[in-house]
Amino acid sequence: MGIIKVISILSLFVISDIFITLFSFAFYSPGFEFNFELVSKFVLWRNYSYLTDPSEFLLFAVIRILVICVGILMNLSFGTNFVRQLALPLLGFFILTWTATLIKFLVYAENSDQLKFFGVWLSTIWNIIATALLFPIWYLIICSDFLAKYKIVETNGPPKSPSALKTAHLLIAKRYSTFEHAVRLLMYCKQQWQWFTAGFLFLLIYSLARVFIPNYNGEVISTIYERRSLSALMHSVLYISVLSLISSISGGLRSGCFDYAAALLNRQIRIDLFQSIVKQEIGFFDVTKTGEIVSRLSADCQAMSHIVSTNVNLFLRNGVMLVGGLAYMFTLSWRLTLASFIFVPLIGYITKIYGAYYDKLSERTQATIARANQVAEEVFSTIKTVRSFACEKQEVGRFRKHVNKTLRYNRKTSLGYMGYMLINEFCDNVILVGVLFYGGHLVLSGKLLSADFIKILLYQLQLGENLYNIGVFFTGMMEGIGASRKVFEFMLRKPEEYQDGSESALPYGGIRFDSVTFAYPSRPNNNVLKNVSFTIKPGETVALVGPSGSGKTSIISLIEHFYEANSGSVYIDDILVQNFKHEVLHRKLALVAQEPVLYDGSVGENILYGCQEVTEEDMMKAAEDANVHSFILELEKGYDTNCGERGTQMSGGQKQRIAIARALVRQPVILILDEATSALDAESEHLVQEAINRCTANRTVIIIAHRLSTVEKADRIIVVNKGRIVQQGTHNQLLQEDGLYKTLVSRQLLGHDDVHKNQSGALIRAEDSNSSLRLLDSKEK
Repeated sequence: MGIIKVISILSLFVISDIFITLFSFAFYSPGFEFNFELVSKFVLWRNYSYLTDPSEFLLFAVIRILVICVGILMNLSFGTNFVRQLALPLLGFFILTWTATLIKFLVYAENSDQLKFFGVWLSTIWNIIATALLFPIWYLIICSDFLAKYKIVETNGPPKSPSALKTAHLLIAKRYSTFEHAVRLLMYCKQQWQWFTAGFLFLLIYSLARVFIPNYNGEVISTIYERRSLSALMHSVLYISVLSLISSISGGLRSGCFDYAAALLNRQIRIDLFQSIVKQEIGFFDVTKTGEIVSRLSADCQAMSHIVSTNVNLFLRNGVMLVGGLAYMFTLSWRLTLASFIFVPLIGYITKIYGAYYDKLSERTQATIARANQVAEEVFSTIKTVRSFACEKQEVGRFRKHVNKTLRYNRKTSLGYMGYMLINEFCDNVILVGVLFYGGHLVLSGKLLSADFIKILLYQLQLGENLYNIGVFFTGMMEGIGASRKVFEFMLRKPEEYQDGSESALPYGGIRFDSVTFAYPSRPNNNVLKNVSFTIKPGETVALVGPSGSGKTSIISLIEHFYEANSGSVYIDDILVQNFKHEVLHRKLALVAQEPVLYDGSVGENILYGCQEVTEEDMMKAAEDANVHSFILELEKGYDTNCGERGTQMSGGQKQRIAIARALVRQPVILILDEATSALDAESEHLVQEAINRCTANRTVIIIAHRLSTVEKADRIIVVNKGRIVQQGTHNQLLQEDGLYKTLVSRQLLGHDDVHKNQSGALIRAEDSNSSLRLLDSKEK
């Protein structure tokens, strides 16, 4: 928005504000005649009387002009972000205007003749409208960058790096997204509209029935006080009984509908969150702790669904009762009804301040809960390690530290809630005392019947409860928003590296790396692969060898398309790996990891994981090829035997062979064996090695291994060191070179094989598979 346009809009508002305020002063007299002398009198405050003069309205107009001027100066001096933070004091000014205007109007109402003055109505209504117009002016104009060329102080500081700018952007979005979070939370209710609609209909019946109960309660009190007939008393009691019965039935049905809607809402939120998380790139899981994710799926989702459904129910119920009660109170006495709501905006203002405070604390509380859950998840999943190192007390202390942080935030929340309730109760009592005083004055002056005054008092008590519950709704929604921030952050996050291509066939299994450089997203400045290039032919068995941390597993991760290369390309069958459909790539590419993962299900279910359409015969054939079929048949329930959580019911070798069967049942074109035998004893390794030898035929096989018995049988060995390819060749060829591979063999870094030199300088290895000694003369080889 250009500065000329801004100045024009602000000038129009200021001129209109002053003109309408002064114009209204001229009509503070009977009839519809313009009286300039009255304008002069009120502007100069001559013979001022609070009961009759509107001079305060001019003072409010001047304050509005000052607010605009101060806002512009703050924008020039401190920037738009600082000006946005002044919105809360602006809201306080509006509440002050509302309160002062209503009090002034009720003072005018003491003289019924003054209510006939056109100026009274014009100045009263305009004072509230003009102050309300400050909000769009503040947000749309004063908080904009129309003064960017005229900044007095440069607030941006030195240029920021792209990562710093990204972080700043996320912080700003997080700070100003409360309304968006609230809308997203409420939009979830739309997905269960049938149950929420049914609940709302029962709620409407309940609220309408409750609206009329105070009226008949007042009739009963008046009947007893005025000693009317028994039939009049029975008439009122009958109405109360019928209305109470209707409200009880509809209230129960309402609660049931909203409670079931909450369960459906919780299910939908958890499904959507889980669906979003499993689609994230692997790098997301490198930097996000499992305990935090589990906490979002459990505690945060439960809090969101419960708080949203409960508070929607609370708000609608009390909102309907509030509107209905107000409408009926206006029919009894509009004066006393207005008096009842003089301080209501103040309660709303206090609720907003506390809600913002509670929102921040709720988010921090959920974060500490997530960290405590992370500790618990780590300890329970590694309980044997904890027990073996006698670290139970240490882990309890670590868990206690995070729980104590949660307690500290809960303590702050409790203190804030204490202050909020203290002020809220005080305001309620002030309103009640004010209504009693003003209502008594109206009764004594003959402007209100005593029976109607009793009814209004009863409605006042009900409306006080309604307003309190609406305040609870806002604070509850803040709690839900605090819990929802991370949930929506995960749910709305788009995978940065995940691409589902269009290629639907992977026929041969050839692999090519072309000048690939790669760094993990969690360590972007540390390249683990540097300009790596190599080719693996279809059907070839290739071993990747190198020291720990040299980049072998990173190569596998890129083939699996767990990550994207920073530069260069990875091809399978001369097609970029990211161009394959996700399901096709991982159906024809199988990985057997060093630590295989088995799920809490039967052996058969674990073998058929992701391939449920495979026949039982194919499953058993894969088990035979993996050298595990005979073992499974020896189990009490065979293929229906439960593996336990993470395969705890199976030994390491058994888990490894089941994992190989799971890979083979897919009939993969490419089979990857990542340290498949490194953690096994000799007997288990022998069985797994036999399985590996069976499964290498007619497919491309990549082996990461330290066992010489495994590596030397490969068609080709690729030696990796510090992220680079340093050697390639067969076992015999590499032993002839004075390179890293020969060094690894001579230093016994190929694993648990006993390799040493004999007196003639040859290399001798104790073969684990048959315990026989074999001479490997490096010079002759």
